[in-house]
Amino acid sequence: MPEIKIGDRLVGDDYPTYVIAEIGVNHNGILNYALRLIDAAVDAGADAVKFQKRNLKNLYPEKYLQNANIGEKNLNYLLPILQQVELSDEDYYRLVEYCRDKEITFLCSAFDEDSADFVDSLGVPAFKTASADLINLPLFEHLIKKRKPIIASTGMSRWDEVVTTVEFLKERQTEFALLHCNSAYPASFGDINLRFMDRLREFGVPVGYSGHERGIAVSTVASALG
Repeated sequence: MPEIKIGDRLVGDDYPTYVIAEIGVNHNGILNYALRLIDAAVDAGADAVKFQKRNLKNLYPEKYLQNANIGEKNLNYLLPILQQVELSDEDYYRLVEYCRDKEITFLCSAFDEDSADFVDSLGVPAFKTASADLINLPLFEHLIKKRKPIIASTGMSRWDEVVTTVEFLKERQTEFALLHCNSAYPASFGDINLRFMDRLREFGVPVGYSGHERGIAVSTVASALG
């Protein structure tokens, strides 16, 4: 059966569900909040916590960084938040140390190549890519060179886009897993369609679920479905 290795854990159909607690930017840029969220993940029995790292200068034109109001509506809302919640590089090193002390795996999504290099320097055992980057093949190419497993979310993607990225990764003999995802915030229960995980399994790689819905019921069912 297909499997990948994240740290000292094998992840795949024949193994217990690997639970990643998404902290993301919910720390609001405050290190102490981030540490408390790690504590909550440990208390809940999660296997890993995941943060996010962006180099905003690489992702957005300078004019939008100076004044997000001149961009489209969703940029007006999102960019100021991302600017406010950035942690310092020193904070990330503190988080890694704290996770090590708490015996929980530190993971971090990388949204650009510079961030991927930084995340790699933190010693992550695997890389996570966001749904919005599923067809960002230059980013995948950059990550592949680091020779670590990749966990790729598939929210918002057409089937042909999933096929394109899967073929790209397989051609390069990359270890990877796919996460089914509905990228609405929050996702409506009626739109989640957990059976789509069965279709992703046709690629012969480990499959998981990235839950954006309220509560834990759907993720619990996803685990029960393998």
